[in-house]
Amino acid sequence: MWITPFQLGPEPPAPGQPQPGECIDRHSDFELALSLFILVGMVVSYLPQHFRIIHKGTSEGISPWFLLLGTISASSTFLNIVVLQWKVILCCGVLSLGPCLESILGIAQLGVQFVMFGLVLVLYLIYYPVHKIVAERSQQHIRHLFSFLPAQTEEWALSLLIAHVVAMHLVICIVVTIVLLAFVGGPENHWTSAWATFLGITSVVLATIQYVPQIHRTFKRKSVGALSIPMMMMQTPGAALLTLSLALRPGANWTTWIVYAVTGCLQGTLLVMCIYYHFQAKSHGHDDFDTTETEPLLAEDVRAPRTRGYTGPGGSQG
Repeated sequence: MWITPFQLGPEPPAPGQPQPGECIDRHSDFELALSLFILVGMVVSYLPQHFRIIHKGTSEGISPWFLLLGTISASSTFLNIVVLQWKVILCCGVLSLGPCLESILGIAQLGVQFVMFGLVLVLYLIYYPVHKIVAERSQQHIRHLFSFLPAQTEEWALSLLIAHVVAMHLVICIVVTIVLLAFVGGPENHWTSAWATFLGITSVVLATIQYVPQIHRTFKRKSVGALSIPMMMMQTPGAALLTLSLALRPGANWTTWIVYAVTGCLQGTLLVMCIYYHFQAKSHGHDDFDTTETEPLLAEDVRAPRTRGYTGPGGSQG
């Protein structure tokens, strides 16, 4: 009797595809509740920062270097877990909707983290202080360095350059990730695994120094500025929970969660500083936007401290 191809059993999975028995519904009430809590809390924790910038109408006091490092770190971490859990994503073609969504909650967490932090960068550019956009006469030489940004201050030109760098980095990393996963192989492939490790280490390195420019900026200003204390009060303990949640995810390794352990400690340092400066300003009857930092005045060639006389567009603390 002739044996037809249909009688030889199912066709073996293509390279990179989940093997039989890999797509298992690994339900855990604790992990599900923890992941959902972190996901919702992540969105809620960023809202005070977004609202503060919009309400005050200024992003005064936020360091553009902090936003550059944070955005690139967040995008690298997100793409890192996408690569490492690629088979988990592919399993969604086998699992039902509920188990599928539960299995990719770790990816969703990091995706939301990247989007919410990226929105801070967008709001920073939209609400950048108007008085710091146009250069004073003593700074007109800057247009020779940035010919495409005539008569603009150095920090504003730097902020726009940072926005372009972030966009270019995101596009390049997405393209490389797609090419590797589609044509080279999943995380079991040496090159794809190396790319995931590179993204993870990049995010760790950048996250380690991410808060340094902001801590320096806040210390130099001796004021909170547009930073949101409520956001940091939620995110600092949240970083510990997120670290635990990601460490429990299948396929994730230390390069995925270590970044949040590091940033949690640094953000806690910034939080303590901001609380101190807030109550110090309040005890002296000053505003969170008052600063001892010396800044140039418009249309003048002298430099004078904008201290205790400047209250941002929104005035009072929010």
